[in-house]
Amino acid sequence: MQRRRIIQVGLGAMGRGWARLVAESRRWAAAAYVDINESNLMAAAAAHGMPKDRCFTDFNEAIGAVEAEAVLDVTPPQARMAVCLEAFRNGLHVICEKPLADTVAEATALVDAAARANRTFMVAQNYRYQPVMQTMRRAIARERLGIIGYVNITFFKGPHFGGFREQMPYPLVLDMCIHHFDLLRFLLGDDIETVQAASINAPWNWNRGDATIMTQLEMSGGAVANYCGSWVSTGWETGWNADWRIEGSKGVLLLEQDTVYFSNKPGSRKKIPLAKCPRTHQTHLLHAFAQALDSGEEPETSGRNNLNSFAATHAVVCAAEERRRVLVRELIDAAW
Repeated sequence: MQRRRIIQVGLGAMGRGWARLVAESRRWAAAAYVDINESNLMAAAAAHGMPKDRCFTDFNEAIGAVEAEAVLDVTPPQARMAVCLEAFRNGLHVICEKPLADTVAEATALVDAAARANRTFMVAQNYRYQPVMQTMRRAIARERLGIIGYVNITFFKGPHFGGFREQMPYPLVLDMCIHHFDLLRFLLGDDIETVQAASINAPWNWNRGDATIMTQLEMSGGAVANYCGSWVSTGWETGWNADWRIEGSKGVLLLEQDTVYFSNKPGSRKKIPLAKCPRTHQTHLLHAFAQALDSGEEPETSGRNNLNSFAATHAVVCAAEERRRVLVRELIDAAW
């Protein structure tokens, strides 16, 4: 099978991992590397044998110099608009890191631009594609829980990232919660309709913006989720997937420290064996992106589909700042 050619834009911390996976992929080959930081660029080139004449600090120059079908955008969200629009203008498909964009207005503009250019636009919501989440999804799909009424999600980590994340106004909500909100939609098969929230600036917070949130998410299927998360935890931490309790009429599905349990009796629970996944995380995403181009079908985590997950994070910010219940749809409609 011939490998499709892809231009990777962004070779920093996240980009290095992506570059390795593209180099290992049977479906994709790197056509060029692009990064404004030359040290990042040269490090990736040395690691994967990319010729210097296919390493660029200017994306437009790269597009004009190499043949490619697609772009892998691993830039910070504030650069997403320029990179993706230029890709669509040049007839290239795009897979981008999350978050989808920097603002809801930019996100809707990108989804619209991809549609007008008839290009595939996919967002890297990799948390869906791992054994624990596939296991939970299958348990729900098989109706083991019955009618789901409510969900409780807790997430506590204390990372010191440095860089752009620590300068964001709401780093947890805008950079991390997108994963958990998208997982909520994936597991329940519903969209997030309304949110209420309280943002917390802990006295020891080392980020410029608030990094702790408590929010209530009302789903289109009727279930309600409570989410409490912090990126400035000072003690025992959850896993990156968060800890979950999904309560239904027939029982409870639990995720604790990346172990899945089912319980329908007080005081007892049973561990559920994890699903086998041939590909996980970004490896799955690269394969799914190629499959979408092969079939012409919309990928599961397309930009259009991801709008609800993305807009929900901004609705939480709006709800916290304005101290009101916010309809997620109102942000999307205002942006259109």
